[in-house]
Amino acid sequence: MKIIDRYLISHFLVPFCYSLLAFLILYVTHDLSINLDDFLKNKVAFSTLARYYFLNIPLIIVNSTPIAILLSLLYSLGNMNRHHEIVAMRASGIHIDRVLLPFLVLGVVFAILIFIINDQLVCGYSFEQSLLKEEIFEGHKANVSGIWKNIPFRNALSNRDWFIESFDFKKKELHNVVVREFGDNSQISRKVIAESCKWIDGQWLFLNGTIYYYTEDGLPRMSGDDSTQKPRHFSKMIMTYEETPRDFENSRHDRGEMNFRELLRYLTFQNKNSRLYQRIMVDLHYKIAFPFVCIIAVLVGIPFAVRTQRGGFINGIGICIIIFLAYYGISILFMTAGKNAMLSPALSVWIPNIIFLGFGVIAIKNAA
Repeated sequence: MKIIDRYLISHFLVPFCYSLLAFLILYVTHDLSINLDDFLKNKVAFSTLARYYFLNIPLIIVNSTPIAILLSLLYSLGNMNRHHEIVAMRASGIHIDRVLLPFLVLGVVFAILIFIINDQLVCGYSFEQSLLKEEIFEGHKANVSGIWKNIPFRNALSNRDWFIESFDFKKKELHNVVVREFGDNSQISRKVIAESCKWIDGQWLFLNGTIYYYTEDGLPRMSGDDSTQKPRHFSKMIMTYEETPRDFENSRHDRGEMNFRELLRYLTFQNKNSRLYQRIMVDLHYKIAFPFVCIIAVLVGIPFAVRTQRGGFINGIGICIIIFLAYYGISILFMTAGKNAMLSPALSVWIPNIIFLGFGVIAIKNAA
C-alpha cells in the first residue's frame, strides 16, 4: 500500500469509527430512556441487560455504516479540500481518480463486511434477541431445554404438512408426529402418525405408528375395504422425506431472522406460483442488494465532499441525508411493488440501486 493510500484511509477511518461509536451510544441512550422503567419494574439483571444490548450491536452497525461512511467522507475529504491538500496532490501529478480510488475500494470492502455481518450475526442473533425481549418485557423465560412444542410445518411444493407435538433439536428427535400428504386435487391421500421420529443418516426413522390411506374424495379407507391400502401399523419404518431437523428449527423464525442460505432452503418448499414465493425472492435479492448502499454512500458523498468550502459542511450533510432518505423511500416503494407481484423480484430490489449508483457515478465525473 502506498503512502498516499495509507494517508487517505487513515483520515477516513478515524471519523468513521467515531461516527459508529456515536451511533451506538445514541441508540443505547435512546433505548434506555424509553425502557428504563420496564427494566426497573421487572428487576432485569445487569448481565441480561448487557446481553440484550450486545445482541443489538451488529444491527446498529449494519444500519449506521452507510451514514457513518457519508459523514466520514464529508469530514475527511472536505477538510482536505479546505486545506488545499487535494489541489496539492493534483499539482504533483496525481490524477483525481487516483485520489478517490481508496475510498471506492473501502466502499466495496464495507459492502462485503455488511453482507457478512447482516447474514451471519444480525440474522443469527435476531431469534435469540426476540426470546430475550419476551423474557425482559413479558416475563416469559427463554426456552433453554432445547425442546420446542407444537410445531406446524408446511411443504407446499410436495403437498405435505407436518404437526409435531414436541421437537428436541439437540437430539434431532420428534415426538407425537402427524404427517399428511395431499394429491394434485388437494385432497388428503395418506396420513402417517407416529409416537416418535429420529433423524439417522439423512433419513427419518418413524417408530410405533400407523399409516392411513384415503380415497380420491378424501375419505379414509377402512380395514374392511377390499383394498391393499388399508391402515397399516408398524414398529419401525424409514421415510424418505426431504425435510430435515434444521428445516423444522428454521420454521420457528420469521423470514427476517433467516440468513441467505436458510431463506434459500425455505424457498425450496414453496409453490413457485404462490405470493409467498414471490416475497421470499424479494427478500433474497434484498439481502444481496442492501450492502450496495455502502458503495452508493461513497459515490454520493465524494462529490459533495470535494466541493465543500468553509461553512459548507452542514449543507453537504443536509443534501446527502435528503438523497439517502429518497433512496430508502424509493427502495421501500419498489420492494412493496415486488412483494405484491407488480414487478419481478430482481427489478423491484435492484432498480433503486441502479438509479442511485448511476447518479453517484455522474456526480463524481462532474466533480472531477
